[in-house]
Amino acid sequence: MVVDKPDLPDDLSGFDLLRELVLDNETMAKHASAKRTAADLVALGRVNGYAREFAVPQGAPTLEGEPAVILEAATVAHLFATAEDVEHWIDEVFVEEIRSRVGQEEADGQKLVGVEKLEVTGFHDHAAALLVVHEVPGGMLASTIVDFRLGNLLGVAYVVAKEDRSFIDLASDLGGRLERRMVRVVLGAV
Repeated sequence: MVVDKPDLPDDLSGFDLLRELVLDNETMAKHASAKRTAADLVALGRVNGYAREFAVPQGAPTLEGEPAVILEAATVAHLFATAEDVEHWIDEVFVEEIRSRVGQEEADGQKLVGVEKLEVTGFHDHAAALLVVHEVPGGMLASTIVDFRLGNLLGVAYVVAKEDRSFIDLASDLGGRLERRMVRVVLGAV
């Protein structure tokens, strides 16, 4: 249900597949920054998910030495029990919990230093977007993240760059491609 390499926007067409990952609740709990357990995710109505990530080819050994500005992009599809669970996730987990963690250091050494809510349009239903900035060893990473609802599905598209600026147009384009793919899959057209 996530976006395939041939369907990436032109700005990402040279990227290589980094990884694909089934995100059951146990895996999501291990990878989530919000310190949630699998049981917490079930209580929030989350059922399952899948991610596909792409990265700049043959990245440099250091962030400073990498000539590319955009380093990674991904799409993620999550299944929830209800559409209301998806809206709650977007508004309370995605937006509010991330905003509340500014200034905190993550287990991997990244420090969340800024969050900006972005204007996002063009999606069929409820959507939100954030620019999330982390200090990391050797520099700074800024993630432009778009979350949107399609029934009881949550779509996520994000772009990670080494500049503190929004890539909302690119992340929205990627998210729009994900939304159209999700519709085709749900309708059995894929």
